[in-house]
Amino acid sequence: MWQLLKRAEIPLRVGAILAAVYLGYVFLARHTTDQRWADGQKRAESAPDPKSQATYGGTGLKILQFYAREGTITEDQGTVICYGVLNANSVRIEPPVEGVYPAFNKCVAIQPEHETKYTLTAEGSDGQTATAAFTVAVKPDVASLPRITAFQVVKHSLELGHHYFTIAFRFENARTVSIDPPAFSTIEDSAPFGQFMVAPEATTTYTLTVVGKKGRKAQKQLTVDVPKG
Repeated sequence: MWQLLKRAEIPLRVGAILAAVYLGYVFLARHTTDQRWADGQKRAESAPDPKSQATYGGTGLKILQFYAREGTITEDQGTVICYGVLNANSVRIEPPVEGVYPAFNKCVAIQPEHETKYTLTAEGSDGQTATAAFTVAVKPDVASLPRITAFQVVKHSLELGHHYFTIAFRFENARTVSIDPPAFSTIEDSAPFGQFMVAPEATTTYTLTVVGKKGRKAQKQLTVDVPKG
């Protein structure tokens, strides 16, 4: 019986080994296929077919295209740059953009923080270069701009010959609040409203300034009329 069991183990071991070899072969074949596909994609981007090469200028260095999908974007959003070069050994974009290499037709993502001029430089095998450039404008997000929604006198009183005014204000999307002429110290990260009291000797114009992200400002003026006599 023992000998029969040992004989039965041999086919099982052989089967296990064959299965392991088969799985390894399948994994290697798939990996090789995927790598060949990726390499093929890059070659397809980099090397146009002979007809296209003849159409776009033979063997000379040439920039076929260089543009942004949107010429103007909203801050904190992005777009893509598309470019194409012919017969280039190297290519770069300034300011630097990731994923750039000689290609017949390729697009890469960008997200500039402010208006930016992008320059493409391609170099051929003979050391000759070609350049192209454009500018992407960045506009502020209107919804996030700082604004003053209220700035007014809410109370006026006369005490011992002095006029006292209570002024209230309200704002949105701001981190600091200041007043000129100074009536209080600059307020930081406060609630979006407040009030203060002044007792000017004569008619005075006060300027309220609020500052939001990226240093953007909003201002509003209020003239306090002091009655004579």
